[in-house]
Amino acid sequence: MKTRALTQLLSNTSAPALLLKENSVQWTNPAFDALPKDDRHQVEHWGQDESAGILICAGTLFERLIAGDHTLVIASGHRAAQQQRQLMQALIPQLQQGANPFFALPKILCELLGWNSSAACTRLNTEQIALVGHWHNQAQHSPRTLELSASLAAPLYAGHTSTPQVQEWNQTTTDPLLPEKGIWLGQSVQDAEGTIVGHLALWDTEPQTSLADSIHLLQLSADLVGAWLPPKPADEEPQTFSTDPLTHLLQRDALDHALIRSEKQHPEHDYLLALIDIDGLSQINHELGQQEGDRILCTFAAKLQQICRPNDQIFRFGGDEFVLLIPVGKQPPPLAKRLDQINRSMAEQLKLPFHASAGLALMSEVHGNSDELMLLTNSRLQQTKAQN
Repeated sequence: MKTRALTQLLSNTSAPALLLKENSVQWTNPAFDALPKDDRHQVEHWGQDESAGILICAGTLFERLIAGDHTLVIASGHRAAQQQRQLMQALIPQLQQGANPFFALPKILCELLGWNSSAACTRLNTEQIALVGHWHNQAQHSPRTLELSASLAAPLYAGHTSTPQVQEWNQTTTDPLLPEKGIWLGQSVQDAEGTIVGHLALWDTEPQTSLADSIHLLQLSADLVGAWLPPKPADEEPQTFSTDPLTHLLQRDALDHALIRSEKQHPEHDYLLALIDIDGLSQINHELGQQEGDRILCTFAAKLQQICRPNDQIFRFGGDEFVLLIPVGKQPPPLAKRLDQINRSMAEQLKLPFHASAGLALMSEVHGNSDELMLLTNSRLQQTKAQN
């Protein structure tokens, strides 16, 4: 692990920090040097003993970050209360409106902490992760599917640890999201059963904020997402399905599997199915070209993903058709309203007339028969298109 940028980053923080290499002190920052001698010795000895639990010294919680033969010991919780309030104030209203926290958090974290880039991913299977939220250079970027083996976050999925990871690099990596050099922070997201279901990450070429503050808020965000996640069906196992090369969404084989699974869970669990069709896409391809049509498909797919929660599923069903399969609680989500909002947003963004029609139906309406559910949603879609 390179240490120069890390020590520069931590030099001016108010959080006491020291860096050990092979259990010998390699570096300390001024905040650590200002601690009483006995406290410094206590923190140092704790950092050298990897089997030791948490350390609270002089009223301060310390945490241990390990990478290779280096161990970073740093105080946690500085400015925590203010940042926690800011995080809650930014995130909770979005959750109340049905937003996916994996989509919302990257922007929130970058704006609170001053990092250039952030990502939030969910695990699709043993080989792939879904990039749900990606904030970079003060802009939101489209969701897509990534190979887990190429991601710098791959070690986060290898075990069951909730320890954050800090990495520094100065050459091109296999990770398609990262620049040629910088510092990367990663934190796994675990569900209520302790299963790793995704991760959050921050990276920058030259971070200007406290590493301790960033780690603390990243951990808190991961805990909030983990607590927010709905329970996963007990019989669910990771499987690999094909993805659409244009939108990177799952396709019909994954939809067929999801419908079969939803049948098995009925009537204990109900599902809302939405069959969505972009009106006039063939005319757009004819008049403006297929490249413009592809751009519209990708933009629309990204906006659909923005309104989906982690357990909601989205599929590309055909050339201009998409399917949403959504678990239903006490009341169905206001999907029709959200689709109307997407229609308006697409028209404003593309500066073109735009409309997508939808047919909606509940699994309970067809007594748990997924074939009849598809027929019902298609019938309602055709009725809606006829009215438009």
